[in-house]
Amino acid sequence: MPEKTDTFFDTPIEYIKGVGPVRGELFKKELGIFTVGDLLTSYPFRYVDRTRFHSIKDLVAETDYVQVKGELISMEKIKGKSRTTRLTATLKDETGILELVWFQGIHWIEKLLVPGSEYICFGKVNIYGGKKVCHTLKWSC
Repeated sequence: MPEKTDTFFDTPIEYIKGVGPVRGELFKKELGIFTVGDLLTSYPFRYVDRTRFHSIKDLVAETDYVQVKGELISMEKIKGKSRTTRLTATLKDETGILELVWFQGIHWIEKLLVPGSEYICFGKVNIYGGKKVCHTLKWSC
């Protein structure tokens, strides 16, 4: 009689409570996770500490991702070459000024941002034209 080799760790991912067939397909396609064992042995690509807020004066281009809290003081939609457009905004905290840039989703972001309001922004900092520029990935108020 052959030995049974199936274990809990070989259980297909879609049989975990709350996953189901649709989300199971996403796990398989996007993350390469097919079984419970795959899920338990998959580790995040990177860890980002979102409990810490950085001061604008302390930001450097070598920093991976940062989270900044401040007041939005202005916004501007800039037309680029051909049909490209970007949205820029200026965020100010007690230590300095940071330019925020969005290249995608600018139509709905523009409607939600209100100058004079406080926001938390998360993104990657670069130096462009002598200014600190944050390519914004996520923001909240």
